[in-house]
Amino acid sequence: MGWWQRYRRFLQLAMAVILIITAISFVNKEKGRYKLPETVLGAALGPVQGIVQGLSNRLKGTLEGIAELKHLREKNRLLKEELEQKEFMYSLLLELKAENARLLKLLDLREMIPEFETIAARVIAREPSNWYNAITINVGSRQGIEVDMPVITHRGLVGRVMSVDRSQAQVLLLLDQRSSVGGMIQKTREPGIVKGFAGEEENLRLLYLPREAKIRAGDSVVTSGLGGIFPKGLKIGSVIEVKAEEYGLSQYAVIEAAADFHHLEEVLVILAGEGEEEVE
Repeated sequence: MGWWQRYRRFLQLAMAVILIITAISFVNKEKGRYKLPETVLGAALGPVQGIVQGLSNRLKGTLEGIAELKHLREKNRLLKEELEQKEFMYSLLLELKAENARLLKLLDLREMIPEFETIAARVIAREPSNWYNAITINVGSRQGIEVDMPVITHRGLVGRVMSVDRSQAQVLLLLDQRSSVGGMIQKTREPGIVKGFAGEEENLRLLYLPREAKIRAGDSVVTSGLGGIFPKGLKIGSVIEVKAEEYGLSQYAVIEAAADFHHLEEVLVILAGEGEEEVE
C-alpha cells in the first residue's frame, strides 16, 4: 500500500473538495427545508474550505508572480539594450565632436597660410615598432600628392612625403633619424640643420650652431626655407637646452617638437606655394 501513503493527502483533499461541492449543491436545492443541517455542515466544513481557498489564493499568487517576473525580465532586457544603444551613440558623438574640433584647427591653419595650397588627410596606419618613424595617410597621387611634399598640423611641422601610390602615401616623420630639415632660431635667425634622433634621449636637435650664438631655452625654431623642400617659417619646436659639440667647435640645441607625434590623426599636406609649381 505504498501508493496510499504517497497519495493519501491528495486523495483526502480531493474527497474533501467533492464533499464541499456536493454539500453546497444540496444546500442550495433544499435551502428552505434544511436550515439546521446547512448550518451544521457549514460549521464542520468551514476549516476545510478555508484551507482550500488559501491554497487556491497561494497558487494564483504564485502564477501571477511568475508572470510578473517574466514581464520584468523582458522589460529589463529591453532597457539594457536601449542603454547600450545610447552609450554607443554617445561614444560616436564624442568622437565626432573631437574630430570636428581637430578639423576646425586645421581649417584655421589653412586660413592662416593662404599662400599655400593644401589638402587635408587622415592618418590611417603607423607601425608600432617604429612609432616615430613614419605614418600612412589616405591621400595619394590621384589627389596630387608627390614625394617630398611637406606635412604639417596646426601645431607645427610633421615631416615630408616619403613614398606615394594612387590612394595613399607614407610620411617620414621629423623625428626619424633619416630626417633632415633646414631650421633656424626664429629670434636670432641663427641657421642650422634639424635632425631626428628617434629612440634616443634627445629626439630632435638643431645642429651646427656657431659656438658664439646666443640661444636660450624657450627660443622658437622654424624652417629656414633652405634646401627647397620645406617653406620658410613653419614651426618646428622650441629649444629645451643648448649643449656644446664634442670638440667644442660648435654647439647644438635640444628641441621639443611642436607637433604631437603620439596623437597624429589628421594632417595637412602642402601641395604648392603662391605663384609657384608644386614643391620640388
